[in-house]
Amino acid sequence: MIIKKLDHTHIQQLLPLFKNKNYMGHDTSSHDFYHKEKMEERYHNAFCTTYLSNLKNYHAFGTFDENNNIIGVIACYQSTDEPAWYGTQIRSLANNNDIVRELLDTMIDFNEQQGRLKFYTLWSAKHIKLLRRFAFSEYTKERYDYFDEMLIPERTRCFYNSYWQVLFNRVLLPSDTIVRCSFLKQKYRTTLPIGGGI
Repeated sequence: MIIKKLDHTHIQQLLPLFKNKNYMGHDTSSHDFYHKEKMEERYHNAFCTTYLSNLKNYHAFGTFDENNNIIGVIACYQSTDEPAWYGTQIRSLANNNDIVRELLDTMIDFNEQQGRLKFYTLWSAKHIKLLRRFAFSEYTKERYDYFDEMLIPERTRCFYNSYWQVLFNRVLLPSDTIVRCSFLKQKYRTTLPIGGGI
């Protein structure tokens, strides 16, 4: 397996990753999702338009198998308001935690090189205790700590704009969710990012 940064040439290869009926741990066909009958198509189009069109603050990486099929993907938005990034997508065709962990390690390294030492993610409250075990390698668990920023009740709009726009995609979710902030521990911060300029 190999991990590469994705661009517009990978649009068709990504289609299988969006062919599922699961969103945030819920079957989209049995919940009241907006445009649920076209969710796969809409999320694929939105992903490609956002992450594969050379926008400065949106990035995606994919895991490729030996046949050059994309079997996992991770995406992020780099904030313009603070030296942080938002983990917006993580998908895998195989039920393989190693793929997810390698993708997350790649995205963390990519952002650390740009001075972004913390990130935000959105998870279902009922699965939040599994997050670190599922997605974090031992290396990342050692280096990164976390705190849960807030709980957003089901079918409720988050009133903080960055979270609502970036993490929720402006979708009311059918379960309680938690915004989590993961951050590089102080002892691993050998240099601070440059935050000023003329």
